[in-house]
Amino acid sequence: PPTAEALLYGILQLQRKIRRTGTLVR
Repeated sequence: PPTAEALLYGILQLQRKIRRTGTLVR
């Protein structure tokens, strides 16, 4: 199972990707 740190890192990366791909989402 992934550690809390790994999960946090993944979430951060996802947010970064979403921000990069489209700012209209927000």
